[in-house]
Amino acid sequence: MTTSPTLDPTGRPLSRARPRSHIPVFPFDPVSRPRLHTGLDTVVDRRNGGVLLVCGAVGVGKTVAVADWVTTHLPRSHPEARIAWLTVRDQTALWPELRTRLCVPAAGSGQPAAGVGEAEAILTALGDSADPTVVVIDDAHLITDPLALAGLEYFLQHAPPAVTTVLCARFDPPIRWHLLQLHSRLTRWSAHDLALSSADASRLCAGHECALDDQSLHTLMDLTEGWAALVRIAAIYLTASSSENSDALTALARPPHAFADLLVGELIDTLSPALRQFLTCTSVPEEFTEQLADDLVGGGAAHLLYELDRINFPMTSLSRSGKVWYSYHPMLRAYFLAEANRLGPDLCADLHLRAARRLTTIGELQAALAHLLAVPDHRELGSFLAEHALALVFADHGESLFDALATAAPDVLTDPFLRLLQATDALLRGGSGTAQAYRDSARLLADDDPHSLAGPYRLEALTAAVDAELAVASGTDSDPIVFPQRMPPADRPDLDGYLAVTTGTALALRGEIARGEERLRIALSRTRSRCHPRLRLIAVTRLAVTAGLAGSITTMRQRAERACAIARDHDLLDLPETVHATALEAYGAYLQGSDPHPEQIRVLCAEHIRRDGTPGPVAGRLPHVVGNLLDCQCGDDPAATDRLRRSIGRLLDADPAPVLGGSLVSAAVWALLGSGDTSAARQLTERARAVLGFIPDTVLSTAALTSVGGNHQTVLGQVEPVLAATSGAHPVARLTGWLLHARAHRELGNDSKTREAVDNALRIGAAHRVARPFFDVPGTVDLLDYYAGCFGQCSAFADTIRAGHRPRRRVQHPPLTATELRILQQLPSGRTTQHIADDLSVSINTVKTHLRGIYAKLGTRSRMEALQEARRSGLL
Repeated sequence: MTTSPTLDPTGRPLSRARPRSHIPVFPFDPVSRPRLHTGLDTVVDRRNGGVLLVCGAVGVGKTVAVADWVTTHLPRSHPEARIAWLTVRDQTALWPELRTRLCVPAAGSGQPAAGVGEAEAILTALGDSADPTVVVIDDAHLITDPLALAGLEYFLQHAPPAVTTVLCARFDPPIRWHLLQLHSRLTRWSAHDLALSSADASRLCAGHECALDDQSLHTLMDLTEGWAALVRIAAIYLTASSSENSDALTALARPPHAFADLLVGELIDTLSPALRQFLTCTSVPEEFTEQLADDLVGGGAAHLLYELDRINFPMTSLSRSGKVWYSYHPMLRAYFLAEANRLGPDLCADLHLRAARRLTTIGELQAALAHLLAVPDHRELGSFLAEHALALVFADHGESLFDALATAAPDVLTDPFLRLLQATDALLRGGSGTAQAYRDSARLLADDDPHSLAGPYRLEALTAAVDAELAVASGTDSDPIVFPQRMPPADRPDLDGYLAVTTGTALALRGEIARGEERLRIALSRTRSRCHPRLRLIAVTRLAVTAGLAGSITTMRQRAERACAIARDHDLLDLPETVHATALEAYGAYLQGSDPHPEQIRVLCAEHIRRDGTPGPVAGRLPHVVGNLLDCQCGDDPAATDRLRRSIGRLLDADPAPVLGGSLVSAAVWALLGSGDTSAARQLTERARAVLGFIPDTVLSTAALTSVGGNHQTVLGQVEPVLAATSGAHPVARLTGWLLHARAHRELGNDSKTREAVDNALRIGAAHRVARPFFDVPGTVDLLDYYAGCFGQCSAFADTIRAGHRPRRRVQHPPLTATELRILQQLPSGRTTQHIADDLSVSINTVKTHLRGIYAKLGTRSRMEALQEARRSGLL
């Protein structure tokens, strides 16, 4: 213990100067910690007899932080404060030394009772002074004597408001801390609160003439986690090292002598043999649960974890998926891993297998894989891959899975099942060419050795799934692929779900929509449990596709919205399948006359840089075309038309399936015609006919160009094959065909044929709530205006289309007054001028005056012409 300041004859200090001899002095300049200084000031400013308990392992910076605050900051923030610093060495001298530090005179007669009595005497001497007093008790964990602990508890509980006590300890002294917590007088700081930030560590290293770049500093923080003593040792080590910082930091991953001396001498040697054995076994996994620890050590983990927590061992815990996970500081884990390796390879292999089994049981497959790869015998690895590798691929861990296998177990990758899994991963990433190469390799491997680690059924099922998905992704004919009439019973939900998804999609795209829908529903039912949410997302998205192929646009939108909800719920928003679902939802809204959300357009139009350095769509060409189509129709950017033309051209370059590409080609042609670019629309139509053939969509695109050219008789001949009952055209295509038919007959003067065609179009549109073709085909909304109120059950749908088209109309006449509008609304009823005047309680001359004003503003000369113009311009 250090000496106290000189006292006058009455026992009081001669001056207010702060005695510094008892405050620790360090051989280095501490790094300034303003955040900690502010926190310490806050405890003092509360004036409630507050207690700050600073706990952490050796070297985390407890003493340095508090001493720096006392010597450099407190004199400025609280110049009137009295400081008493006590470093515990001899418990029997605790209270006399504290009395000396506080400049409190000894009792007048006799000695106070030990423990509580001594603490009470000091508190009495302190009295109710208004000046703040800061008492720092360093190494408080060394207080173990029951009397000393009782006195400490009394002192903390009964300290006057102006007294603030700071205790620095490696672990909590065993007193009743909850009594202070109940009165909001206790503040706790742990090693996490004391950890150096990256900026703090950089300044500390600079003080040792060790300059680190950002990458080296990041590595250092990963190794030390801001543990102050370790950072300082590392800085000294790096300064003395002749190697590059990156190489020297790599060497630090294996604790050098300076680290080991600190950890062993001050921390590890104090542990019991049981704790050291526990730490050795549980350091094998990067993190562990209590159940995993039980598997590794054979039971009793709960008690040992409690003991580690009691002594404040450097260990972190976090809650994830309803379980508490523990992990050790990287340097400590490295030490105990070395201890485990010294015990022999058999023990390490056994610990890795135990960890892998438990982690597999609780669904931590990627962590389990790392342990299996560390075992020389690959038999259990093969069984694991047969059961769970597909799940890892769907969890977007395929790339890391195959990289790890190539490094640690290349022999396993020669299995045909693993080759098919690589094809599956490539398909999920949009690489159909790479997937085909893996598929061909799997075929060759299976021919050489038909036996697979997954068994014949799983190999056959995955082969069928990959073949079906390759046909879908590449747009090739899937007719040669023979699909079983019934799905086999579930063996693995993820594999059977994937098989149902891929075969169902292939069936739907080759025209067997009902059968494909059935398969996809089976896939959805099999992916509701024990499968990655991504597979369920794919199943629902593909069901949306089948609804769209069948013409059920409302159902397509609903299913796409459900798929997007699954993506939001499971944080899968960045996956291509989510973008596909977004495209289906937005395209459905477009067909039904609604404006898509701008954020949807942004997502669909997004591009990324591919491996060859060229830009490409994030989630494939089809969503990208949809995004550019919506941007062209809903935005004001003149360049949007060019982007649409380029994107639809790239789609045709890829030779898409006609059933998927046809409708987008037709929509793009109408968008180009609407923008006035007839030449680009013609070129696109000719290109689509060459790639897709004479399908209904390319035929209708040709008819649209013919209609623009004014050859309406030819239009009738072009669209009639599409309108035939045996054509099998999509409802949207049939609706567009009837509208072209109606416009041609209107131009040719065939009123009855015109009306019949409009009725047919409305029936199809109302059944599927499809409105977009009415906006695309010129003059069709005018026909709805002309025949307004005469469509029977379809009248409400016709009025909806007219209302939706109203913002697109160009009204060039002056606005009507409120009275003129009221009179105009009476005209369709057929009521006479006198009846209208009676209804409005005005004279007939007033009504006639307003009628003349209506005719003049609308540019008409009769009631019939006024009604036609009002319907055309959206006033009615």
